[in-house]
Amino acid sequence: MEELTALRQTLDHHLREATAADPLQALTATAAVQADVEGHQRAAVRAAAQRHSWTEIGEALGVSKQAAHQKFAKPWANTLKEELKTDAKAFKTLMKKGELRAAADAKDRLDTVLDEFKTANRRN
Repeated sequence: MEELTALRQTLDHHLREATAADPLQALTATAAVQADVEGHQRAAVRAAAQRHSWTEIGEALGVSKQAAHQKFAKPWANTLKEELKTDAKAFKTLMKKGELRAAADAKDRLDTVLDEFKTANRRN
């Protein structure tokens, strides 16, 4: 974690310099960094939901349980729903083609997503 703190401080320094030198270029850079960070945040919340409650997730984010749930739960559920549809379709297609090894892999992925959904629902 110390490495991440140092990296954050370095990024802050560079963004301040960029803002002083060229504010429009700094806006472009900060928008890209923000998009990256938000993606990592969603991934971390998804991983955390497997082992932690929304209360704990909210505390880690510095917000209430309700705020964390409102921001992340619906997009997370929608992502899982799309993954389930994709994986189920892939499994059925591969089974019809007789590609049993690939179908087994698709079934494993489908089971993993289902387990993720069930585990997170039991925690909250």
